[in-house]
Amino acid sequence: MSVSHLVANDPEIPVSNIIQEVQVLYQTGCTYKRAWYARKFAIERVFGSWDTTFNILPKYLQAIQDINSGTVYEFLHHRTSNGFPYCRPVIYMDGTHIRGPYKGVLLIASTWDANNHLFPLAFAIVDKESSES
Repeated sequence: MSVSHLVANDPEIPVSNIIQEVQVLYQTGCTYKRAWYARKFAIERVFGSWDTTFNILPKYLQAIQDINSGTVYEFLHHRTSNGFPYCRPVIYMDGTHIRGPYKGVLLIASTWDANNHLFPLAFAIVDKESSES
């Protein structure tokens, strides 16, 4: 079993678990640094690099717009303030209904950064929710 298989099964696998697996499978030691780099390269191999993933984001948004008529998006990006490469490779999406006189749904896409803090990626307010959308 390779590190890529371990990462594919659990993208957040601790480095200490990789060290243990190497010890069990190969009866040899592995330094923390070597296991950390192996995990890093395995994540890039399984899920793609951060730059590649970020660069296909506009295409992904365009595909969503093409499939869901009426979808509007605006992609704003400032290269100097980008914390996205330091986030986990999973994007969480959630929505909540807005109460009161202004009806709609607040949608939020976020992820977790390296310090285990929420990292907001995007938000939108959908005025009208229907089965078509």
